[in-house]
Amino acid sequence: MPDTTDTPPVSMARMTDSRLIKSSMIPSEGNVDGFAVAEVNGRLLVVCVSSDDVWTWDPLRDEWVERPLADFDYASYGIPVYPDFHHIDVTVADGRAVFAAGGQHQGPGLWDVMSGELLNAPPEFRSCVHALALTSVGGRTTLVAGAAAPEVWVWDPSDPEVEAWGPTDDEYAEKQEPGELPGHSDDMSGLVVGRLRGRHVVVSGGDTEVLLSDLESEELLHKWSANGLVHAVALSEVGGRPVVLAVTDSGEMRIWDAVGGEPVGHFPTGHTERVSALAADVVGARTLAVTGSDDGTARVWDLAEGRQIGAPLAGHEGEVWNVAIAPLDGRHVVLTAGRGGIVRVWDPSV
Repeated sequence: MPDTTDTPPVSMARMTDSRLIKSSMIPSEGNVDGFAVAEVNGRLLVVCVSSDDVWTWDPLRDEWVERPLADFDYASYGIPVYPDFHHIDVTVADGRAVFAAGGQHQGPGLWDVMSGELLNAPPEFRSCVHALALTSVGGRTTLVAGAAAPEVWVWDPSDPEVEAWGPTDDEYAEKQEPGELPGHSDDMSGLVVGRLRGRHVVVSGGDTEVLLSDLESEELLHKWSANGLVHAVALSEVGGRPVVLAVTDSGEMRIWDAVGGEPVGHFPTGHTERVSALAADVVGARTLAVTGSDDGTARVWDLAEGRQIGAPLAGHEGEVWNVAIAPLDGRHVVLTAGRGGIVRVWDPSV
């Protein structure tokens, strides 16, 4: 367990900002290239990737554990395949923390992050994952990942009808062919899966467009122009109204009604460099959004009022690539991480 009290401060903001609950350095001493959060056995678990090494962090105990993951059999592919954990997500299925990862040199694979067991190897002859998300549909773990078009894969070891999508020792197995959702003219830059009026939906961003698709029917529900290159997307609700959010290279946040499709609003985020991370959630009576930027700050927003809450969350050494809103010890907190390898936990209500 790292002793963060001896970590030298990176800015005065870290020492003086009353919203900062906790900060902790990943033991790899590298960057936090990506993270995902899940509740495992009643506790918040943060799964972090640093140069394709996987770590978990328990914020309440401030405990880091390296999680070596089982290799897949590279020789069975017949082509060069390399572990590439650039895009990740985590969900809980049957009590186990299922970790998904992929990147430009590896298609999507599944592991049990706590034991390191390989659950489903990356598919053959598919690579270039530019966005990825996990969910559960009808009790089956469903992975959505791809480059320009989101592909849909299903993993359910209890169902013999659902075959593996990666190489398998069973020479008679029929490999799973993924479903495909409406795609973009260029590579995706953001992907989230959520619920909309009882249906599972996928929000994807690519080029200057944002798409909302029905996960099960594969039907395109809405297509919007973001008036700028899309860097990240989110799905939430404001006052009970489902909304889709996107941040663009113009520094704007744009919001649309997820049901009717009409624009709800847009406003400048105030970041001075690219906004590459976005998260949103309903917290009490408010809908909060968090943006993370290459300018080294994160910002918290009240979406109903379209205003920033407090000053920027500062103190990171460089780019903020990862943000999340999650419950921790009876309250919702904001988590941020990126260059410099420090994960920070903030109280958004202060």
